[in-house]
Amino acid sequence: MVTFPEAAGDGLLPQVSDGDVTTFLADAYRSLPPAEFARIDAVYTNGIRATCRWLAEHNGQPCDHDLNRHDQRRWLDPLGAGLAAHMLTVLQPRLAVPDRLRQGSGGGLVAEWNDILSLYRFLGGLVADSPSRGHTITRLRGAQAAFLLHGLRLDLPPDLAYSVGPGLTTTPIDHETITRIRARTANPVEAAALATALFTGATAMELNAIPCVALTADALIFNGPIGYAHAPDLYVWAIPPLARPLLYEARVYREAHDTPNSKLFAGAVGGAGFRLRRLAAACEVTLPDLYHWHHSWIRQAGLLRMSEQPTPVRNTDFLFGLKLAPRPRRRRAR
Repeated sequence: MVTFPEAAGDGLLPQVSDGDVTTFLADAYRSLPPAEFARIDAVYTNGIRATCRWLAEHNGQPCDHDLNRHDQRRWLDPLGAGLAAHMLTVLQPRLAVPDRLRQGSGGGLVAEWNDILSLYRFLGGLVADSPSRGHTITRLRGAQAAFLLHGLRLDLPPDLAYSVGPGLTTTPIDHETITRIRARTANPVEAAALATALFTGATAMELNAIPCVALTADALIFNGPIGYAHAPDLYVWAIPPLARPLLYEARVYREAHDTPNSKLFAGAVGGAGFRLRRLAAACEVTLPDLYHWHHSWIRQAGLLRMSEQPTPVRNTDFLFGLKLAPRPRRRRAR
């Protein structure tokens, strides 16, 4: 079990397992008092339900949770194909082939781009309003269980409990924080830049690179800052619901400015983040530790079809994690 120092108060989770999805829930069941396990189980179950709803809505197939089925499993997001085609046209116009995106197969690099965009948007949205690291890990283990129930395997970093990125090393956004940021910043661009730094943990270079066109209804999607020797990395930062109005207002402000700038947060961050740190001090918020997107747990996530991977051993720990067994088997005393 992993204990997090920030886990204080009734709403947070003080302990979670550092095991993978095959043992996560069973470890909690055996290691925690019933009341503590119930809290873990509730967050985990919500992760399963949210993922199953999303899969059912986006692939058009019901949740039958039949582990013995071996037919072709689909997960690509037809509902998101329009957004994927639009963003690819905006960000990488030479690669934009909307018809192939909408077909959802046979698109080579284009279809792969849509696949990655859909997965990153889902994972980021799942943890966008997470109040603590423990909640994030527990929701993600629930999501992994749901994908397995649908014949898909969601791979996350093996050291997830110690990883960095949204929901793990970022700062949760609440009403009080938003109110204080609004009241103590000079314009919408400053307010949005500071809020974005809190929920992304992005470096100053990355924040300065975000173009106005990156802002969608619920995410920031753009090609990150890179050198000439590497292909551009696709950044997908889900925006917590409470922070979305700040970013919408920033874009309106930027587009209406006398000297429009293609960068969303121009002038609000500073070359080395100096301006951003001054804003954080004025608003009495603590910036999270900053990590490049390349190190984010989302960037390291992947989705594999079960037909391409060995099926996990179906012991009671695993079945309990999938909600297909009432309890795990007790461990034998040594």
